[in-house]
Amino acid sequence: MIEEIPSSKTFTAETQRTLRNRRGASQLSLRNLRVLCASAVKDIFKFVALLLLLATPAFAQKEGTETAPKGLLKIPVWVEEDADKFWLDGNRQAFKVFVEEKESPLKSFQTPRSSTILLIVFDTVADLARVDQARLALNETIKTLGQNYWIGLLKAQNGLSELQEPTADRAVLAQKIQAIQVNGKAGLLDTLEPVSKLAAGMMQKANVRVVVLYVTDSGIGNYRADYLNPVVNSSDSGDLSRRFSDRAVQEQMSRQVDALSQFTVPIFVLHLNYRTDSMNLAYQSGLERIATASGGLALFSRTSDDTNSLLKTLLKRIQSSYFLGVETPASDKKRRAVKLRVEAKKADGQTPGKITHREQVSLPRK
Repeated sequence: MIEEIPSSKTFTAETQRTLRNRRGASQLSLRNLRVLCASAVKDIFKFVALLLLLATPAFAQKEGTETAPKGLLKIPVWVEEDADKFWLDGNRQAFKVFVEEKESPLKSFQTPRSSTILLIVFDTVADLARVDQARLALNETIKTLGQNYWIGLLKAQNGLSELQEPTADRAVLAQKIQAIQVNGKAGLLDTLEPVSKLAAGMMQKANVRVVVLYVTDSGIGNYRADYLNPVVNSSDSGDLSRRFSDRAVQEQMSRQVDALSQFTVPIFVLHLNYRTDSMNLAYQSGLERIATASGGLALFSRTSDDTNSLLKTLLKRIQSSYFLGVETPASDKKRRAVKLRVEAKKADGQTPGKITHREQVSLPRK
């Protein structure tokens, strides 16, 4: 088992050095911070291939040898018949996928009953009492998932680390979840891209659904990067940071949405501590944007008693997804993103309900 991804330390060191430089004469912007740290983030990806070899469970590898063509664009889709009621009986013939309004034949098809890898990423740094509630809710809810669900555990604070390779052993998972620590610096934003890349690799390797669930209690002030005191460009009188203190947070969230647009793995967020100050409202709004853009959902706990119900809502949606695989369109210099549309019909020709899916995906650069 790989317990820690070493390059996360490199990333943290690069970030700290950059923040010191930001306060100097160079006045580096957050954009420059991202560029400077890009090489360190890429180092994390070198470990993805090894993690895939170790972490993809046997059942997934077996299924993947049957009908899992490589290089597919896999689109998560939900069909809601009514409020909180999903259509779970769709078959391959019920769905059509259109890429740039041209129908694309289905090359793979997973239903709500298909085998699934659920990656739960913990970013718990602030509130022990609420994390305890989340531990209890997770352990109770995981017991209700079928044996077709293999669950892997990761930790985001202080760098991305693996806690448990995907397994169907609920007792092992309960033990590892109970041992989750509440300390360190928040890492949700820093780990979104490497976790999405890891999950996308699993989804390409095996004919299974792969979903990411973040469990976090962090606020914007819990990060190593100083989002609470953005650097103002003294030579730019139009720098919006002078008037809008949350501008740096909004820009960071927009960059995250753009960076994740190449992945189709849905990201779900269970936030254990809703905050009402302006900076955290911007942060929480950004988490909603990130989750929604991926096809997932972010929910925020406003009281100490709603964690269990919010988790059940997220897991119900996770369990209700279809994954439709089509050939990845060829990219060119003029087109970096493509529009997606999905249709679904019952055997009698009627629409089964409201169809939800991501409407656009970025294509990899040549």
